[in-house]
Amino acid sequence: MNTQVRHITDFIHQWAPPEIKLSYDNVGLLIGDSSSPVSRILVCLDVTEKIVDEALEKKCELIVSHHPLIFKRISSINPDDEQGRIVYKMIRNNIALLSAHTNLDAALDGVSFVLANNLGLDNLQFLDKNYPISKKISLTTTFDDSEAVLKLMNYHSAEEAYFYNVDGRKSGMKCFEATIDRHNVGQLKEALQSEGLLTSGSLQITDMASPSDNFGMGVLGTYPDHGIAMDEFLHLVCRALDVDAIRFSGHPQRIKRVAVCGGAGISLKEKALAAGADAFVTSDIKYHDYFTESDSFLLVDAGHYESEFPVVEAIRKELSEAFEHLTVEATEQVTNPMNIYVSKFNNKPL
Repeated sequence: MNTQVRHITDFIHQWAPPEIKLSYDNVGLLIGDSSSPVSRILVCLDVTEKIVDEALEKKCELIVSHHPLIFKRISSINPDDEQGRIVYKMIRNNIALLSAHTNLDAALDGVSFVLANNLGLDNLQFLDKNYPISKKISLTTTFDDSEAVLKLMNYHSAEEAYFYNVDGRKSGMKCFEATIDRHNVGQLKEALQSEGLLTSGSLQITDMASPSDNFGMGVLGTYPDHGIAMDEFLHLVCRALDVDAIRFSGHPQRIKRVAVCGGAGISLKEKALAAGADAFVTSDIKYHDYFTESDSFLLVDAGHYESEFPVVEAIRKELSEAFEHLTVEATEQVTNPMNIYVSKFNNKPL
């Protein structure tokens, strides 16, 4: 099978559509030719020169990263600065770059779901579902094969599709209605057009106030029975993320209901409190954010890199299962720019 970069891009975008990214973000195929062949893929969190060198050593034609290398518009590409050197080296060696950032944060089974699974949480659901991207579609047609229309809608991820006969109008007129996420609307319209189901004014698309069930931010989960003790939970976080130390505030006796958000998710603290969470695990927490109204609420800063890095293995696994004939590897490089110094000096009086 001749797998090309576009096949990997399509797969990632089915999981995490680029249309659900936050406005400031830059995702998708950032470097490379979508028609280039792919046999080996390297998955990473950050794109650094060492990552590109690793891709070269392993003969990878594609790098799939969580954090985009290119955020802002580039005025020049040359080897005089780090970003320029990376882009220059990738182009010279025909290595493509595909990034899935806030779209993967907001996707079902994305970054926060992976973190929640690593912490052993059950009954997972989005913490913040304030993603009003659903549309209502209404198709009016005389096409007599109702099941074929419903099947076409469902194939393009339309949900709750149904039809009814339109009274008082042309004989045989039917109206089909469904809900659909906005990034699927274009392909559905093309499919309806190709089947001759679209005529002027026959399709209406309107916004819906209700959010989508498929996208959100953060995850809420539970531990069974009466939960676990706070010290046990903190130890579990350290063990799951392979860290020696984490910052926290609050002292609840038991942890049963837990909210998580991989990366910088402190903006969801109030959502976690409102959801009745006993603990909230995220990163990049500022000093004043550690103060909460209740001492029985545990706020944990597990580190940005540490809370997101598990998604690298999740991406590797998904790609390996979908493209069994390809070699997909997770990076061996630690790209975390932050280090922690633990002093061994004992200052206690003898």
